Amino acid sequence: MTLTETIDGATLDFILSPVGRLALTTLQARSLDEQYTLPVLQTLRREFTATQAGALLTQARLRQRAVAKFPQAAELFFTTEALEQATAWPIAQHRAAWIDTYAPPGPVLDLGCGIGGDLLALAQRRDVIAFDIDPARIRLAQANVIALGLQDRVQFVQADWTQALAAGTLPLAAAAFADPARRVDGRRVFTLEAMQPPLSQLLALQQLIPHLGVKTMPGIQDAEVPAQAGVEFISHAGVCKEAILWFGNLAQQVRWASVHTATGWQMRLGDGDQSPPVGPLAVGNYLHEPDPALIRAGAFTELCHQLQAHLLDAQIAYLVSPVCQTHPLVQTFVIHEIHSFNLKLLNRRLQARGYHIVELKKRGLPFQPEELRNRLKLPATGKPGVVIFTRRGDERLMLIGERIGGLSPKSLGEN
Repeated sequence: MTLTETIDGATLDFILSPVGRLALTTLQARSLDEQYTLPVLQTLRREFTATQAGALLTQARLRQRAVAKFPQAAELFFTTEALEQATAWPIAQHRAAWIDTYAPPGPVLDLGCGIGGDLLALAQRRDVIAFDIDPARIRLAQANVIALGLQDRVQFVQADWTQALAAGTLPLAAAAFADPARRVDGRRVFTLEAMQPPLSQLLALQQLIPHLGVKTMPGIQDAEVPAQAGVEFISHAGVCKEAILWFGNLAQQVRWASVHTATGWQMRLGDGDQSPPVGPLAVGNYLHEPDPALIRAGAFTELCHQLQAHLLDAQIAYLVSPVCQTHPLVQTFVIHEIHSFNLKLLNRRLQARGYHIVELKKRGLPFQPEELRNRLKLPATGKPGVVIFTRRGDERLMLIGERIGGLSPKSLGEN
């Protein structure tokens, strides 16, 4: 079975019971790869029902998957969908610290707490009143709060907070954090008003609780950002995961990027109207691709100063420098050749340079570079290279070179 939001109460009771918890601890010591599904279930069914055995195996596997998001995953409880939606722990800690630093004293509302991704981080700093409409998620969040010893810091309310707001019964608090649904009827939505609840209701909430944070999609359109809000783009593991609308005291800046690196968080302010200058591109130059959160925030000025770089084009988020420097907020490539786009020429040059494996990247062009991969003719052996498809003005370019600092497994392909 799959442990989802529709889990029946009896199975949930079993998973959270002392017997279920002990069985989970024992099960987690075993290999749970797909090839072992049948023997694991056969062993479990000697002691438990088929439904209970399936729930135990699913929960144990979810805990293994959750390690990437939660350092305490072995003690916590999940559902498949809630785990996919949960905030990664470094982001949750970053956000909780921001709220704790800039909100007035007092409790925080967590509106749509799910299984507790943000809740656990908030409760380590403040008292929290946590709302969720789903009874299974509330119960799992309660179990997770207890697992971390935070039960005295959290009050749970199983209710639709928008109805409580409309009825005038929503508790007052020093600040609030809302995580609207960005999937409606199983489909991803792309505007703030299409979220559930929509932006209009969130702005009504902000009238009651001025210091508010709202989690939104990373591709939020500039025109949708309310005039009174600041927007933070958050990147983790090289991916821009989300944008946060901050209101009240929490809007300490207008637009900025926060990037989680190996050495901690780095913040860069958006350039506003003062973007860096555009400069030339030549063979032997170094091209830098900023972290996607910096691109969304338009935060290039400080990086250009640090890297002695300029923009490739006013509309293209590539930085160009004549000197070789690396930085944790960019990927860096040395450019060996610059050509107008031509597939036949590209194949000849890749053969000549002996690039057996190529990384394909693009910015500013209306096609996906992977569409070309099957049309590349690469030598049977050789070294890795990179092809960057981009433009300057109306000219379509292909830049051939190599990555500085190793290969990117996400964008490599082999013919």
